Amino acid sequence: MLKKIIKKYWKENSLALVLTSIESGGIILSTVYLAMIMNSLIDRNQSEFIHAFILSLSAWGIALLFGFIKQQQIIALRREIVNRIVKSSYKKFHTRNPNEYISWLTNDMNIIEEQGFGNFYGGMSSVTLLIFSSIAIFNFHWILLLISIVIALIMFVIPKCFKQRLDKKNIQVSKTLEDYISKVDEWIKGFDLLLSYNKTSMIMKKLNAVNQSVKKEKISLQNEKAIINVLIRGVSVIAQYSIILVTGIMILLGELRAGVIFAIGDLTGNFFGNTSFFIEQITLFSSAVTITDKMDDFVKRLDEHHDVNQSPYAFSKELNVCNVCYSYGENRITIPNMTFRKKGKYAIIGKSGTGKSTFLNILVRNLSGYEGKIMIDNREISEINIAAYRNHMVYVPQRNYVFDMTLKDNLTLEDDFSDSRVKEIVEKMDLNQQYINSENKLGTLGSHLSGGQAQRVELGRGLLHAKDILVIDEGTSSLDAKTSYLVEKNILSDEDLTVIFVTHHLNTELQQYFDKIYSFS
Repeated sequence: MLKKIIKKYWKENSLALVLTSIESGGIILSTVYLAMIMNSLIDRNQSEFIHAFILSLSAWGIALLFGFIKQQQIIALRREIVNRIVKSSYKKFHTRNPNEYISWLTNDMNIIEEQGFGNFYGGMSSVTLLIFSSIAIFNFHWILLLISIVIALIMFVIPKCFKQRLDKKNIQVSKTLEDYISKVDEWIKGFDLLLSYNKTSMIMKKLNAVNQSVKKEKISLQNEKAIINVLIRGVSVIAQYSIILVTGIMILLGELRAGVIFAIGDLTGNFFGNTSFFIEQITLFSSAVTITDKMDDFVKRLDEHHDVNQSPYAFSKELNVCNVCYSYGENRITIPNMTFRKKGKYAIIGKSGTGKSTFLNILVRNLSGYEGKIMIDNREISEINIAAYRNHMVYVPQRNYVFDMTLKDNLTLEDDFSDSRVKEIVEKMDLNQQYINSENKLGTLGSHLSGGQAQRVELGRGLLHAKDILVIDEGTSSLDAKTSYLVEKNILSDEDLTVIFVTHHLNTELQQYFDKIYSFS
């Protein structure tokens, strides 16, 4: 995935390469001018000294300027890339623990930024510095460049012996970080329960154990990196002093001028230093790529988002369910045949495990791969563009979800609804009127609300957004009898909506509002 993203943004990366080349050229040019400065001082040539000094400062100024522009480009590029890595589907999303995604977008993104993009652009800089250093060294004498290249090739062999081990340790660190976040989420959320048993000490015990695992894997990874770096840097230092020794001999033999010794020290430092950096950067970048392999499915669009049929869709007559079955492994669920007419009100009752929630997930197209047919106005629902389909159907699941936003924003999800419409929904859901225009947030996961209030916020959100069909799965299970009756009655009284209401316990006083009651068994 990391390589695909880099290829996708080839224009921006090409610009970064150009800017990096200019920056690197400026750095090396200023180093070359250092030799001119020293030679002019030796020859007591004042005008040549001033000229070389000004050129050297100008080269550094250009390098700094383009270095700043390059950084701005890289920051913008990284921000854009991160914005793209937030696409998933219902089915694909729920194949993993949600905490794994949190780890991807926090821990793994840090690894990718530092080891991936950081080393990609660092490697780009190292390569351009290597090229310009090579040209500068060749300008002094070709023998110096030949010796440098031979030693550099030897340095490139070192990391190949460690790559497989480094990849394995990177993946293991990523996995332990995912486990750590999952455990933190599990045990911190269990605080209230543990408190009632005087067992909050279990939080420290459990998290400390997994924290030790993270520490162990990180230390192991750092040790592997350290071994590679020590070997490469050791060869680099030996190589640099070898070139300086050869340069000194050539100066004594009259092949080179004395001022070259000052420049060649910096140039070989640049050459072998950047060879070391480049080898390290390529090795770490390659390891970061192995981490992104597990994210490939995460950034792919669903097949359903590429529906061939993009024609407009509108629910006008009825929805028919015919001979539908769905299998979870060997467990096969059979759905009763049903018909839902436009603006009708329907209840689905039955014991737990009879397939009610499964049917709703098929109906709202969270689940695919079912047998049989679900036809809406004589069109199979799987053939309708999913975005258009969902625009006409709202699903209120069993588990309510409240964001840390105001009541109004939780209801509207920042869509443009009139204040009068929002107020109407608040009244129908028997929510506190003072919260309508309040800037007070409802807390993470609705922590400032009771369970019943949070459920009414979820129901209100569904009722506000529903255009044609409102599907509710056990939507009033947390409400007392009086409030449940009021809320359900207000929903069923909406003459324009088709309502499909799944419940374990149907209020007998509300049966008159339903056109049909289907039973799952």
